[in-house]
Amino acid sequence: MSARSTQISYLCFLLLFSFSAANATEWHKFERDGLALYLAHNDAVRAGELLNALLIGRNEIRRKLGGAPEIPIAVYLAPNEAVFRELTHGRLPHWSAGVAFLESRTIVLQASADNLLQVARHEFAHIFLHAIAPSRVPVWFHEGVAMWASHEWRLRQSAAVFYAVFSENLIPLSEIDEVLSFPSAKADLAYTESLLAVSFLIRLGGPNAVVVMLSELEADAPFEVALFRVTGETPREFERRWRDDVQARFSLMTLLFSPDLIWLYLTLLLLLAYICVRLRNRATLRRWEAEDAAEELTLQLRVYRREDEQ
Repeated sequence: MSARSTQISYLCFLLLFSFSAANATEWHKFERDGLALYLAHNDAVRAGELLNALLIGRNEIRRKLGGAPEIPIAVYLAPNEAVFRELTHGRLPHWSAGVAFLESRTIVLQASADNLLQVARHEFAHIFLHAIAPSRVPVWFHEGVAMWASHEWRLRQSAAVFYAVFSENLIPLSEIDEVLSFPSAKADLAYTESLLAVSFLIRLGGPNAVVVMLSELEADAPFEVALFRVTGETPREFERRWRDDVQARFSLMTLLFSPDLIWLYLTLLLLLAYICVRLRNRATLRRWEAEDAAEELTLQLRVYRREDEQ
């Protein structure tokens, strides 16, 4: 897989400049229930299937965010990277797979992106977040909520956090505002930390913490005030406790003794046992083959000896 597909590569919330589809591509529009899909090829069958999947994802994100407002959204599926760069004005890092233009409520996706529908759900989350709370919020919250709403988590991300904790290279949440300038590996860590921060927010504020936060922000509460009302923490206190929590959860001792990893250990033990049995069986077969060859040679010598005696 390409670097952009293996990273958590959804830059959306910062692109507030206007969107324009004025390029050489001839777009074909397919629309239903407030969602317009633009394809470079007039493929009605594929458009219908993709539009259905996108509508399901959009509605799922709306429910996850507590019933976000019904707003029209346009989705452009760029057939190749050149068209994607043209539609996004060439302002994205090379590892990006999707983008949302918040003011125009337009999403641009790369057709070749892995997990295309998950990327789309992530972008829908950014569109709805901006519609609910257009005021300034930290990047970690915007990205973390989008990842949480679109169910993004991979084992590889856990490994990245373990390494960051071990090497003391966790990124301060305030620095995630500069994620557009990060190389892909650091950006991947920044997105993962954002998700962990939102998960920690939910642990402090309860299962409805994100919805309550969005309600506070929709009512024009400053982010710091909304965070305090939900978690009882100032931004500085929240980040300190979050950092302590991450360091505790992703320490070497946790990796070795966490009960959550017992199935991983059992799987590894079974795999190791299977490999050992296979190796032992191969050795046994080789021994039998050697014994059969020796017996056959002995038999041949006996036959030859008897023929000589005759």
